[in-house]
Amino acid sequence: MIPDHLERTYNELVHSPYPVFIWGAGSMSVEVKSRLIEKGIFPAGNFITAEAGSNPHIVSSTEPVFSLEELEQRYDRINVVAGHGHYEKLNDLRPYSFINKIYVIPNPYLQYKGPDLNYVYQNQDKLRYIIERLADAESQQALERYLAVSITNDISYLLDSNICVGGMFGFKELRFTDSETFIDAGAWEGDTIDSFLKATGERYEKIYAVEPDPMIFRTLKNRYGDKENVMLCQCGLGETDGELFIARQNTQSAFLTTSSSDPASEKIAIKALDSLLAEENISLLKISVPFMFFQILKGGATLIKRNRPRLIIHVSCADSFLLYDVIKWITDLNLSYKLALRFDFPMPTRLFLYAYPV
Repeated sequence: MIPDHLERTYNELVHSPYPVFIWGAGSMSVEVKSRLIEKGIFPAGNFITAEAGSNPHIVSSTEPVFSLEELEQRYDRINVVAGHGHYEKLNDLRPYSFINKIYVIPNPYLQYKGPDLNYVYQNQDKLRYIIERLADAESQQALERYLAVSITNDISYLLDSNICVGGMFGFKELRFTDSETFIDAGAWEGDTIDSFLKATGERYEKIYAVEPDPMIFRTLKNRYGDKENVMLCQCGLGETDGELFIARQNTQSAFLTTSSSDPASEKIAIKALDSLLAEENISLLKISVPFMFFQILKGGATLIKRNRPRLIIHVSCADSFLLYDVIKWITDLNLSYKLALRFDFPMPTRLFLYAYPV
């Protein structure tokens, strides 16, 4: 029997005499709280560290949000639950002797489902196919570690610098030039653009940033609407043109769906990359869109065949394990891509597939 570290975490917290506090006060902490309550564990509140004191993404909460110093003054002993991805920062809490123990929930999002043990047993041929097409030993190790943490919920499998790169643009084989034309599919508020500009030293040809959420798009436009050679596209992306609903329930960010019971949901125009940017010459395509990354990829088949851009695909933000399907689709294009897997930081939902021309 493979041990489930997450179940052990819940059991220890249920029987601990010390109050539980969640580290962080953003959208992920809401999911962490939900997972704890489901197990009969009721957090006493949230706390943030000094460097997060001005974090604009703190969400409203019915529980109080403390500083560590306030907790140290109020409590003799507490337990801490962390749900974010920068697990190396857990070391920052170790000097606080009033913290009894620090627990981690590697993936608090129910909608992001990695492969389980049954998948591994039943899909040996698919896993072998993936491994045979990965370009390096680090990629194979990334896959093995991803499977391990998905099965056991033990985050320690990902704490290895060989399989993590410094942000999604940190993979060395991307080899940026001064004339990149970059499509940012799932641009959000412009975080990826920020990272791209740092990685390229702000030397590039064009950026096409695509974001469907009207609220988020306003922020994106305020940040980059006046930036030279940055084209902003407010629409969703998919395999074909059409319409979908944008919904915001039970997830860290908005997502697109065929129907929604949420009265606040909105209809969003959907474009295939092949129709939206059919005539563009592109060199880099990043797709980070929950649940729809494979459809978006397929909707850009002609664009990809014509340009053979480097691809960065966020393959773990889904409700099923689609890595085999994505790799087979790319392989069947016969574009002589090399394929690699890396995490941009050690969190199971942050696995990226890189495809780059030989």
